[in-house]
Amino acid sequence: MTISYGDQEFQAPKNTLVFLNCYQPHMYRTNENVIFEWFHFSGNSSEDYFELLFEKNGCVFSIENNFVIPECMNQILLMSEKGNINEHFISMNIHRMMYELNEISNESTDIQEKIITRTVAYIEGHFNLDITLKELADYVNLTPFHFSRVFKKYTGYSPYEYVINFRINHAKKCFITPNFPLRRLLMYQDSIVTTTL
Repeated sequence: MTISYGDQEFQAPKNTLVFLNCYQPHMYRTNENVIFEWFHFSGNSSEDYFELLFEKNGCVFSIENNFVIPECMNQILLMSEKGNINEHFISMNIHRMMYELNEISNESTDIQEKIITRTVAYIEGHFNLDITLKELADYVNLTPFHFSRVFKKYTGYSPYEYVINFRINHAKKCFITPNFPLRRLLMYQDSIVTTTL
């Protein structure tokens, strides 16, 4: 399923939970038949929960190895189907789900920080070679779109800007290094302007 929210698109494969602020414009579509369960809820802290989780992780959460969230969803949906609504019980389940989503977000943040650290080390070790966006994304097993978004979120730069800035700063250091061979500096100059990110 593809979800459009704000000016971003998110992919929601099987075994994911999509958490949206339905008061904001959004759209979802699929290329094949998909069965999914959903419910709407609101409350004093629901928008704050959404903002907190969306800032950390976007709106799609993998729940493949999480058993608490599906169980909470099932209990809420079963209660709705029977028409036997206990608002206190539903509220407790929603809060449990929000807690689990926050835990998933924290794990995701740690993983993303490791991805950026690996990528930066790769760039620093290969800055004098032609580096492509696809090469960097493949290196950390992400799609180019998702990789670019995560990289910019953590570094403040697109991958292209980061590589160019690193090359320029390296060349500056070479200028102030005594006895640095001019031939090597010219090689770095070529790599500064030729990149395919």
